[in-house]
Amino acid sequence: MPACPIDLEEFAESVADPMAARFFPPAAYTSEDFYRFELEAVWEREWICVGRLEEVAEPGDYFAVDVLREPLLVVRASEEDVVVLSAVCRHRGMLVAEGKGNCGRAFVCPYHRWAYDRYGQLVAATQMKGIGTFDMASTRLPRLRTEVWKNFVFVNFDDEAEPLAPRLAPLDELLEPYRVEELRGEFVKDPEYRMYSEFAWNWKVYMDGQNECYHCDKLHGSTPCMINIDFDTTAIGVCDHRAGIFEYHMRGRVIDVTLNHVGQAIFPPLETLSEEQRWITHSIVIAPGLFMQLMPDSVIAVSWMPTGPRSVQTKRHRLYPQSTLDRPDFVERHRDELKAQREFVEQDLYAFERVQRGVESRFAPRGPISGREQVMIAFNRWLVGRYTAAAGEVLPVG
Repeated sequence: MPACPIDLEEFAESVADPMAARFFPPAAYTSEDFYRFELEAVWEREWICVGRLEEVAEPGDYFAVDVLREPLLVVRASEEDVVVLSAVCRHRGMLVAEGKGNCGRAFVCPYHRWAYDRYGQLVAATQMKGIGTFDMASTRLPRLRTEVWKNFVFVNFDDEAEPLAPRLAPLDELLEPYRVEELRGEFVKDPEYRMYSEFAWNWKVYMDGQNECYHCDKLHGSTPCMINIDFDTTAIGVCDHRAGIFEYHMRGRVIDVTLNHVGQAIFPPLETLSEEQRWITHSIVIAPGLFMQLMPDSVIAVSWMPTGPRSVQTKRHRLYPQSTLDRPDFVERHRDELKAQREFVEQDLYAFERVQRGVESRFAPRGPISGREQVMIAFNRWLVGRYTAAAGEVLPVG
């Protein structure tokens, strides 16, 4: 088992008394050695969200994605099956496909024309007959464990990991009226929509920002969305550090609060929501890397994964009912929403960049976690539980 480069006792005050907890040691956000430990202790053992099912709507559709520096292909193998395959050809290591598209019946490596069907099985390799080290029947692109939950596609490098869906069952009642599996990303209307972003800070800096709204009426206090939220109503709902699911919610000062330029929905609310549900905004984090914000007219979904000790990749969708996307005025009316959303996100990015600079300082603090940041303590407990399990040590995490 790997040894943790930071003494695990240093994490104790981040997971103990909720009213006397402090943030992680600064080295947890900066150390190359700790980053490598974290990859093995957490990311290589957990379910990682890589996208949405509607990104591969038709058989043969695929998109490429790097996960923990592994080039992968997410493939609609058939009407029923979505698989995630290694993109690395079994001959010379060439990537058999990049970007996105439709492979037809097979992926054909551009180097030597080895062909693999949609499930990764090698089906053609010209001029290889009689080569004693070659066996077509046993040659295939490695396939990762895959689960689809609410139309989100997850992968896991650990063949022994517990299945995902039972772990997320406590969210089913909350999510049921939002029908997330029936919503579609705005990219289906706008093929130029940019899903991916790369940032120069530790993934936990990003995750911490999703797990609390202490900053929302401060950093974002001038935005219409935040003006229309009553932060005194902030409450924690589903919060299970063993399952790694965390939810908090707030009530609006008006009905149908959403993230746009007016702070209130300009598109119809989700038809399956009650009037009372339209007053509430829910924020959900699924460890280690998916955030969902449930709003009256749409659902924002952001996933992330580390690319280095000081870098992270994110993937963002805003999900709407197909009826909203089909409106003839959707693109035009949505442009103002996009501008407001970008302004909101830029405020977060401004803060995250400076937090990373701060934790690099010789004066970096381990500040106290406030009463409005209590979900972060629950996430810390989940995370430290993974550290201790990987290191074979015991540290009480509540």
